[in-house]
Formats: sequence, C-alpha cells, structure tokens
Amino acid sequence: MDTITSNWFKLAFSLSGSVIHAIWQRVIMTMAFALLVVIAHQRGWPVNQPILTGLIPSIVLGLLLVFRTNTAYERFWEGRRLWDTMVYTARNLARNIWVMVPINSPNDIEAKVTNIRLISALMIAIKLHLRQEDINRELRQLLTDKQYLELKNSTNKPLKITGWLAEYFHNSYQYDNLNNRLFIELNNGVTQILLALGGCERILTTPLPWAYTIHLRHLLILYCFALPFQMVLPLGWWTIPVVGIVSFSLLGVEEIGVEIENPFGYDGNDLRIDKFCDELQRDLEELIASIEEEAFKQQELNPTIFLTDAKNLES
Repeated sequence: MDTITSNWFKLAFSLSGSVIHAIWQRVIMTMAFALLVVIAHQRGWPVNQPILTGLIPSIVLGLLLVFRTNTAYERFWEGRRLWDTMVYTARNLARNIWVMVPINSPNDIEAKVTNIRLISALMIAIKLHLRQEDINRELRQLLTDKQYLELKNSTNKPLKITGWLAEYFHNSYQYDNLNNRLFIELNNGVTQILLALGGCERILTTPLPWAYTIHLRHLLILYCFALPFQMVLPLGWWTIPVVGIVSFSLLGVEEIGVEIENPFGYDGNDLRIDKFCDELQRDLEELIASIEEEAFKQQELNPTIFLTDAKNLES
C-alpha cells in the first residue's frame, strides 16, 4: 500500500507527460485578466456581474470537452490496435520465411536474411512515413546499397518495400520453394500490414473538424474570461487563484485531446512506436542468427549442394 501511495504522489507531481507545459501561458493569461477585474472592483468600478453565470451553461461545456477527449482517445486506441496488428503480422511473416522456405543454396540463405531484414525495414519505413520523415540511419543499415538508392527516390517507401517482399515471394514460388498455401499466406500478411498502414494514414489525415475545435475554444475563452466577473464580489483577491484552477482544469482537458489525437509523433503521450520497432528488430535479428546456425548445420550434413552452388557462383 505504501508503494502504491508513493507512486501515486510521484505520478501526480510529475511533469513528464503532463500538459502543463502546453497550457501554462493560457492559464497565466486568465489569471492576469482576473487580476485586472479585481483591481477594478477594488477601485469601485461596477465589474461584479453575477448574471454571467448563465452565459455558457457548464453542462454544455462539459459535454463538449468529454466528446473531444473521447474522440481523441478513440483515435489513440485505434492507432495502438493498428500497430499491434502490424507488429504481430510482421513477426508471423518472418517466422514463416524462417521455418517454411527451404534452404538449398547459399543464395537461399542470403535471400532469407535480406527479406527478414526488409520486414524490420518496412516497420521503420512506416514509422517514418507517418512522421513525414526521410530515410534515417536506422533504416539505412537494414538495406543494401541498391535498395537504399531505389528507396531514396521513392515517394511511398513502405509500398516500395512491400513490392520487394512480394517479388521475393513470387520468385520463391516460381522456383518451387513455396507451395500454394504458403505463397497466399505470405502475400496476405503483406496485405494486412498495408491495410493497417491505411488505417494509420486515415487517423493522421482526418483530424477533428475545424468547426468543432474552433467553437470549443471560443466557448472556453468566453467561460474562463467571464469567471472573474462572477466571483469578484464573494471572493475578492481569491478570485485570481480560483480562476487559475478552473482554467487549468478546463484547458488541460482540452489539451489532452489535442495531444493524443495524433498518436504517431514524439510527444510524451504518443504511442511508443520507436520501442515497437526496436523490439521487432531485435526479435528478427534473433531469427536471422537461427537461420545462419541452421544453414551451417545443413552444410555439415550435405556439403555437396552448397559446394556445387558456390562453384556456380564463382563461374
């Protein structure tokens, strides 16, 4: 219980992931306006206007804020679900390539390793695509020089990489390394990833309608700046901190919706897609190590095939 209480207070006073950094200027602005109203009241100006209490019904503003936050969270959760689908499908693709595609020559080993790394590259390319960033070193190290040059000039990098994977599946099928069922399953896996990417693009390119966002902010401004006129008579100088607390509450809820509606960026509350990609890459590198170990064992058991193929490569 002590640990839970300690963690609760630690989280409550943590600035990491908080929206304070985004709203503090707006809160200070409402408090400064409240200060002006209090000073005017102290000098005898008729600024006390209790009638403003009903200017904007609290229930209306509350419902609008709840809808805003719920809509943003639905987008956040949908993004998480889509990334879960992509990571699961990517692991399944790599597993099928590792287990189901036979190794008959050194070329087959190299093709397996290259295309399993392409699956890692695909997920990183999707991450960069959603963030509207170009190829970075993380992606570059997974590509051959030829692939890097082709991908650099591509306008849709994830689609280009799926094309390479589809080409590998087609070539393996042509040379009887894949049966019909596995060929269809591998292609369906790539299709699933592309469908999930389409869902992520839908989240990214379809923000909440501007009319709703603008109207909500208009109401927030009116509500927060009307508060001092309602409170100045009963509260006096206490009007300033009370207005600050109310503004902090309302503006904070609205900012939470803003921060989580696009879950693919670098904000503290965004999805940890860098971590997803790193974990997937680590898992696939373990698969690659297993492939190389398996190939070494096959070479010891049947060196003739590998030796013949190596001579053909040299000639």
